[in-house]
Amino acid sequence: MHAQATAPPEDFPELVLGSEAFEDGADEEWQPGADDEDGPAAMWVTPEQEAAALAALEAEEAAADDYDSGDEEGGSSSSTPRAGKRLPAEVRCFDTARIYVKGGDGGRGCVAFRREKFVPKGGPSGGNGGHGGCVYLEVDPALNSLMTFRRQVHFRADPGVPGQGSDMHGAAGKDLIVKVPPGTIVRERGAGEDDPPLFELLRPGQRALVASGGRGGRGNLAFKSARNTAPALAEFGEKGQETWIDLELKLVADVGIIGCPNAGKSTLLSVVSAAKPKIANYPFTTLVPNLGVCNLDYRTTVFADVPGLLEGAHAGVGLGHQFLRHCQRCRVLVHVVDGTSPDPMGDYRAIRQELELFNPALATKPQLVAYNKMDVPDSSDYWEDVREQLAAEGVPHDAVFAISAVSGRGVTDLVRAVRALLDTLPAEDELAAAEQEGRDQQTAAAAPLPGRRDTDAKIGEFTIESDLSGPRVWFVKGAAIERFAQMTDWGYYEAARRFQRVLVAAGIDSALRARGVQDGDTVVIGELEFDYDSDHSEAGMYDKWYRARREAGIVGKGQARWPHVTG
Repeated sequence: MHAQATAPPEDFPELVLGSEAFEDGADEEWQPGADDEDGPAAMWVTPEQEAAALAALEAEEAAADDYDSGDEEGGSSSSTPRAGKRLPAEVRCFDTARIYVKGGDGGRGCVAFRREKFVPKGGPSGGNGGHGGCVYLEVDPALNSLMTFRRQVHFRADPGVPGQGSDMHGAAGKDLIVKVPPGTIVRERGAGEDDPPLFELLRPGQRALVASGGRGGRGNLAFKSARNTAPALAEFGEKGQETWIDLELKLVADVGIIGCPNAGKSTLLSVVSAAKPKIANYPFTTLVPNLGVCNLDYRTTVFADVPGLLEGAHAGVGLGHQFLRHCQRCRVLVHVVDGTSPDPMGDYRAIRQELELFNPALATKPQLVAYNKMDVPDSSDYWEDVREQLAAEGVPHDAVFAISAVSGRGVTDLVRAVRALLDTLPAEDELAAAEQEGRDQQTAAAAPLPGRRDTDAKIGEFTIESDLSGPRVWFVKGAAIERFAQMTDWGYYEAARRFQRVLVAAGIDSALRARGVQDGDTVVIGELEFDYDSDHSEAGMYDKWYRARREAGIVGKGQARWPHVTG
């Protein structure tokens, strides 16, 4: 079937058919598409329209490349290469994830006064706001991957309830518990594998705080004193901590099944346990590790099927890093050798070398060898030769088993040998658990989460930076003073006066003067920005506060508006 382009009008010099441009009167053979039985649609376009379409296509491809390199909501940063978008979703989301966690904001305090019949001078009765909820990571033994974070990456705890009058304090926000599988490692966003992790969650029920909730703001009842019996100020609730964290999973299993692709590892796992991994007669059928629980002789053993490894896996070939790290937490390794391979011993040596190059400790782990596919004549005929060659490599005869994962031959003896080998290894007793908790605490203290508030910070601990190149701007930085500025409710004059007095008492005002601050300069404290004024008199501060509220369209004292006040 042919399509011939007719002569275009003078204003449209080119014809675009599909994605190709043709000259006037050119003939071109094409095949009809699935969605268009009559073939691709043809339309006359100008060169400018064609250039615009090409630019839009290049922008779309650039955006896709940016997504592959990492994004704000679950992608990896450019400094930490990870699996890209074009990989299967199971590979990308099985053992790595990036999530956003935010603690709940604290509830605001209340300004209220007791007004009841026969109760003169009732005094302040505004309650405090409730604390915001926290975000915890908790180990759930029912999970074995991070696939739950494939579609949900944002986790926010509930905020605190604001305080009310009649001395009623707000309720605290509900904590948020995020379930993770055993063996999850928590790192700062973009941190490398050599950097110390924030937490290592290994045991069922183990919990780690990753985002603290904000403190509730105080009501005017909390500010009552002998000198100020009727305070008219309250605080905003403190904002909850928020951050991005990276999760990495290293499977916790008793036995790790390793070997070359298509050696029969998944078939072996399906025979010894109730796991149902994908099995097919081609390499790389298994994309992600699988866990299976084997019950034999009234004892339970957890097996992990590690996907096939290639030569160069220690350098990342074939997602080697993603698969090899799951072997690190296994106590025993079962090396499955494909008996139908042209060179079984070459495969065995290649895998052993990759383990040693990736982590020398893996090569020293207790290991059993399973010579698989004994049901195939080409494999069983060479069993004795391979066994002698393994003995020459230092593998004793009692550590080599001839099995057929398809028929189940020799599998029971292999499992019992694995169980006996596990019994000879030192148990993970309470001392090891205590040492792990000590490492967790030391790591958390050495590498706190980004943005974690310093509860021990003093109001007088601050630094001052300036930018005098354009408009004069002064930056006051300090954990305590920034938190104080954020919680100040500027709707009340007494709160503004209290803030000014704290600046003077903490030495911030004198430090700014010593650095050469001038009236009208901009001072930035956290998210607060204001113009500096050297007039600290009562009348001057009130006039400045009142004019600022008038400019914002608010008339009156406090948060309430008084419609009858016009000037």
